[in-house]
Amino acid sequence: MPVIIFIIALCFAASAFLLALSLIPSKSEVSQRLEELEGMRWDSSQGPRQQAFERLFNEKQKSKLQQELAEAGWYSVTPAKMGARIASGAGFGLAFGLAACVYFGNWDLTMLGLIALLTFGGAQFPRSQLKMAIKARKVAIVRALPDLLDMLATTVSAGLAFNAALGYAQDVATGPLGEELKAVLSEVRLGRSRADALKAMANRVKQEQLSTTVTAIIQAERLGSNLAMVLEELSEETRNRRMMRAEELANLMPTKMVIPMALFMLPALFVMIFGGVAAQYLASPH
Repeated sequence: MPVIIFIIALCFAASAFLLALSLIPSKSEVSQRLEELEGMRWDSSQGPRQQAFERLFNEKQKSKLQQELAEAGWYSVTPAKMGARIASGAGFGLAFGLAACVYFGNWDLTMLGLIALLTFGGAQFPRSQLKMAIKARKVAIVRALPDLLDMLATTVSAGLAFNAALGYAQDVATGPLGEELKAVLSEVRLGRSRADALKAMANRVKQEQLSTTVTAIIQAERLGSNLAMVLEELSEETRNRRMMRAEELANLMPTKMVIPMALFMLPALFVMIFGGVAAQYLASPH
C-alpha cells in the first residue's frame, strides 16, 4: 500500500510539473516573423524536454496539430507543450484511478478498467479543449465579420485607403478578428505585402467565409474593381449566410426535440394521466 501511495503522489507531482511547464508562453509564429523582419534575434532552438514531447507526434500529426493550434488562436502553445499537456492529463487520470482503487480497496477488473478509462480521458481532455476553442473562435469570427466589412466599406467609401481603413477597424474590432487584423497590419508595416499578410491570416484561421472574403478583396485589388462595393456585397452575403444557417438550425429543432420529449415529457404525461387511476386502484380493497 505505501508503494501505491508513493506512485499516486509521484503521478500528481509529475503531472503538475508538466502542466506548469506547458503553461509557460512561447513566442508565436507571427511574433517570430515580426522579429525576423525587424532584424531582432530570437532563439528558435528547443530544449531536450520539448523535443522529447514532440516525439509523441509524427511529422503529419505535428503539422496538423500546429494548424489546429493556430485555428484556436493558441499561438503561444507549441506541439511540444501540447504533448506535455496530454501527458499531464494522462498522469492526473492515472493518479485519480489509483486513488479510487486505494479508497475502495478493490483491484478487480472493473476498477482496472476505470483506471484505463480515466487515463485515456485525461489524455484526451487537452485535445477536446483545443477542439472547443477552435469552434468558439470561428463562431466569434463569423459573428464579427459582417460588422467589420460594413466598417471597411464605409471608411473606404469616405475616401480612406484600405490600409488606413484596416488601421481604423483594428481599433474598433474586438475579439479574435481584431487580433488577426493587428497581426496583419504589423506584418504590412514591416514590409510584407498586404495580399500575403491577408492570405497568411486566412491560412491561420481556416474559416470558409473569412477565406472567401480575403480572396475577393485580393482579386478586387488586382482587377481594379470598386473595393467599397465589393466589401458591401461581401457583408451582405455574409449576413445572408448567417441567416440561412440560423434557419437551418431552427428547422432541425423539431427533429432534435423528439428524443427529449420521448424521454422526459411523455413519461411525465403518462404519470399525470394514469397516476391517479393507478393510485385509486391500488388503494381500493380487492
